[in-house]
Amino acid sequence: MNDLEKWEFGSLEWCKFAAETGVKLLNQANLDLDKYEWGFSEEYTHIPKRLLAGREKVGFHFMIHNGKVSGGASLPIECLELPGFHARVEWAKIAHASSFIYDLKGQAKRGNDEKILENDLMMVGKGSKTNTFRSKPIWPPGIGEALVGIDGEGLHNITARRLIHSPEVKGFPQTEFGVPILTKMTDEEKERFYKLLGR
Repeated sequence: MNDLEKWEFGSLEWCKFAAETGVKLLNQANLDLDKYEWGFSEEYTHIPKRLLAGREKVGFHFMIHNGKVSGGASLPIECLELPGFHARVEWAKIAHASSFIYDLKGQAKRGNDEKILENDLMMVGKGSKTNTFRSKPIWPPGIGEALVGIDGEGLHNITARRLIHSPEVKGFPQTEFGVPILTKMTDEEKERFYKLLGR
């Protein structure tokens, strides 16, 4: 792929790139693949119709199964049944934040900002209708290190550099890492945000 090519978060092209990046990072880590049965998946709900590209479910996966690494812009049951990291989240909640570059400290800050957002949504009766994780995340030794990469230049930052901002999520007040700030939104912005979340 062209190094300058960029796509919107959740688009078919970006999901393919994210899956390929995960597969590449795991293969480069020289792990003993026979020791692992592990999967990673992210599903994005309430995505704008223009980004569906004929898909009923939007997301990507990669996994280590039967001694091999594979992945794609799909959510196969074979991957979802493996122990690992399996997230399901509203597209508008993380679309903007996913384009920000950060180190491990920034990742922790973004995670805290997302907890504040979800708490604020619950306080106004708009709590999540989507389970963030299908099961408790499991990170066997070696996997997390492979995906974080050297100096944090791993899966998130590589894929973030390939993102362009979607018009639906522009303009909302946000934290330094792109997480929407509900308490700073106007009433019109709040209604638009709730609609994007499907809440």
